[in-house]
Amino acid sequence: MIERTFFIAGVKFHDLGKVIKDLFEGVGLTLVAEPKNKFDPNAIRIEHEGTMLGYVPKKFSAEISAALEVDSIECKITKLSPSAKPWEQCEVSVRSQE
Repeated sequence: MIERTFFIAGVKFHDLGKVIKDLFEGVGLTLVAEPKNKFDPNAIRIEHEGTMLGYVPKKFSAEISAALEVDSIECKITKLSPSAKPWEQCEVSVRSQE
């Protein structure tokens, strides 16, 4: 069982700001493993309908990457604050489904 809550990392380099108006708390997001990422072989992209929002923070990426290989993992927005600093606009919860 895995359960983590965190802000999406790397949002200033991706498209969260462009789609934040279309998001809401409770919406499901997609996790995509990125094993060929040059910065982190355990990197996991976070997407909404094909738009990349950012990444799982590196301190959780190895654990969540391993869980993705064996479990069904759910990722949902738990807090959305469009007026906050970019790196604090979107908090998500990641957990294994039972």
